[in-house]
Amino acid sequence: MRVKLSFLTKVMLLLMLMMACITAVIGSLLIQQSNTAIDTQHQVVQQQNMHRYALLNTLLTDRILLWAETFTQDKSGLPASVSELQSAIEDARNTMQMSLQIDNVWLFNAQEVLVYGDDREMPGFVVDLRSKALKTLRPQVLTSCAHLCRRYIAAPVMTQNAEPAVMVFATGMQELLALLSRSADVGRIAIARGSDNAESMTVISRLSAANKKAVTAIIQALPPNTSIASLTTQGSRVVYENRLLLVSLLPILDGRVSDSYILFARDITEQVRSASVYQNWVVGSAVGLVAVFALLLYLILNQYRSRLMALSQRLPLLAEHRYKEFNKSASRSRPLQNKRLTDELDVLEEAASNLAHELETIDSKMALTTAQLENMAMFDVLTGLPNRNMLMFQMEKEVSLATRQNAPLGLLFLDLDDFKRINDSHGHDVGDKLIQAAAQRINGPLRESDMAARFGGDEFVILLPSLDTVCQVELVANRLIQAFEAPIQFDNHQFYVSLSIGLAFCNDSDTTAMELLRHADIAMYEAKAEQGSAYCKFDVSMNQRVMRRVELEKEARIGLNDNQFSLALQPQLCLHTRKLVGMEALIRWHHPEKGPISPAEFIPLLENTSLMMTIDYWVIEQAINMAAQIKARGYTGIKMAINISAAHFLDPALPKFIERQLKQYAVEPHMIELELTETALVADITRASATLETLRAMGCLIAIDDFGTGYSSLGYLKALPADFIKIDRSFVSGMLESDDDRSIVASTVSMVRGMGLTVVAEGIETLQQFAMLDQFGCHQGQGYLFSPPIPQAQLWQQLNESLDAGVWKLPVQ
Repeated sequence: MRVKLSFLTKVMLLLMLMMACITAVIGSLLIQQSNTAIDTQHQVVQQQNMHRYALLNTLLTDRILLWAETFTQDKSGLPASVSELQSAIEDARNTMQMSLQIDNVWLFNAQEVLVYGDDREMPGFVVDLRSKALKTLRPQVLTSCAHLCRRYIAAPVMTQNAEPAVMVFATGMQELLALLSRSADVGRIAIARGSDNAESMTVISRLSAANKKAVTAIIQALPPNTSIASLTTQGSRVVYENRLLLVSLLPILDGRVSDSYILFARDITEQVRSASVYQNWVVGSAVGLVAVFALLLYLILNQYRSRLMALSQRLPLLAEHRYKEFNKSASRSRPLQNKRLTDELDVLEEAASNLAHELETIDSKMALTTAQLENMAMFDVLTGLPNRNMLMFQMEKEVSLATRQNAPLGLLFLDLDDFKRINDSHGHDVGDKLIQAAAQRINGPLRESDMAARFGGDEFVILLPSLDTVCQVELVANRLIQAFEAPIQFDNHQFYVSLSIGLAFCNDSDTTAMELLRHADIAMYEAKAEQGSAYCKFDVSMNQRVMRRVELEKEARIGLNDNQFSLALQPQLCLHTRKLVGMEALIRWHHPEKGPISPAEFIPLLENTSLMMTIDYWVIEQAINMAAQIKARGYTGIKMAINISAAHFLDPALPKFIERQLKQYAVEPHMIELELTETALVADITRASATLETLRAMGCLIAIDDFGTGYSSLGYLKALPADFIKIDRSFVSGMLESDDDRSIVASTVSMVRGMGLTVVAEGIETLQQFAMLDQFGCHQGQGYLFSPPIPQAQLWQQLNESLDAGVWKLPVQ
């Protein structure tokens, strides 16, 4: 994002605007004050003129009154008579006119009779003025502007015989105006008459022609519609002869006519010029102050703006991980940084630098961690081999390359046989070291172009690209098996470990990496069924078996919920007495659509699934329930033999489950016989022995099924705490024709009897087999000679038909 107007520029403009506004307001106030000062001064001068006018009027009046007082005394200082006053007035007419500006004098006696003066020149109001003076014996003053403004002063005087008389003086306004002009320092002064506005004003005082012309021009220069009231209170400015005059009116005091005024024309040119100079100075100072403030503000804030812009341009470098350029730019942007007077911007730049340092440190750690995580994501931590992620990535690439080049691609899926037993018995530390040693051996027979990966747990996958023939895969498999013929030794441990290897080939353009891996996995399980140190190549039938297993597992889960499973019970007899001593519980599955499904079909397929354990628990519960029912029917001493799978037998919850079922159905533990195959027992002899001891401590009986078909059977008899040994049907069926089988059966019976154990023969189908086993001393037996497995629903009917006083009836052959 580009900066169109920076924040500091906005702040600078705002402060400048505020400063300009403040300066403008102050300047306006000063200018207004300057303009107001002239008006205020005018009002002050107007008040002073009124005071001067009143004072001068009083002084001139007092002067005439004082003269009149001295004039009316004779030479001896006594009041003169009326006649004497007449003569004295006549003699002093010239003196009064010259000195006192008295134009006319009238003398009235005590009877208010005019004794001196021309009554034709006497205005009518003089009579009233005379009467007031005689009545109050106080001077009376009146100004009249009927034609020309004149002052009339009525002065009461004492004559001989203490009779009052009144002298009325008429004097002009010229002296008063002259005195006012000098004291008020006005350029022009005159008496004018007007009613409403200045246009109606006329000059009524005695002036020279030039002076009267000037005053008339000044009046005519007044703005139109200028009122008399505004001229009295405020005045008006007029330009006359390039001079600025302030024209104002002063009402005449004690006047009988209200429209007569003294006109003042005062020259205010210099005053206005001084005010204008002052205003210009104010404006100039304001502009200069704003300019200086703006310059200082710019010099101060511009560096911050520049540093902020530089910081904003440097910050994106952090997002691009360009830390050296950021630090270099930062050092150039603040070469003279003051560590004492740090401000917010210094703190911000310091924080940005610290952030850059922290981000650089974090990036370094993240780069190292990322490399470690990538290595962990693609390589196994324990063995250092590529892991599943790396394997799948490489497989996708090699499968695509093999498809384009039409070159065979081989895959081996390896599993360490019996690793779980070693891991559980010796601990995970030993198991991890065994995995590491096995990984080293697996890498031995491989080419540089081949890749061995740890798929998980004890499973490894080998990818063989760029093969010439598919036979090379079998060659690698044989070399791997040979590599594990020697024992693996580390610390004080030595283990013989065998491999189960599944082989798969990619020579079809439609084969994907996941399919190739699944094929090898399926082939590996087929190889594991051969009991170790074997490899198996994948074919389509294997996939069909896997699909069949998946389908059966799904249908078996449904079957358990829908009660499709049931038990079939095969009798076990004492061979010497043919007395019924037990029943072996065998599971049966009747599919609603497919009909009966043989245990030989679904049990091997479900053997390594989680469902098998669920089926075992179901069989145990149903078998114990049947044992309780047999006992309740009066068949005492009949034990119930239950087959336990290898996975279920190693389940630590098995003893507790059996104990709960025995309590629930009130069955004695010695009535339950648990049958386990020799293969399941020797797979983990330590755990098997511990479980057997727990079950025997509960009182349950233990039988080893299919004896003679596993590993070193005779060597394990001492280690396994068993009660019954069951001879496999394969030996019983061949003992009449094979001397070897007959010898094995005879020696086994003899050995087991010698150990104090009970021997049970399986698969007795003929009377000859029955007689020979009885001759050998075999304790018990079961087979089709006596009865095939009896369905659970037909058990009671079959027992009623086959038992006679507890002895089983033999069929006629």
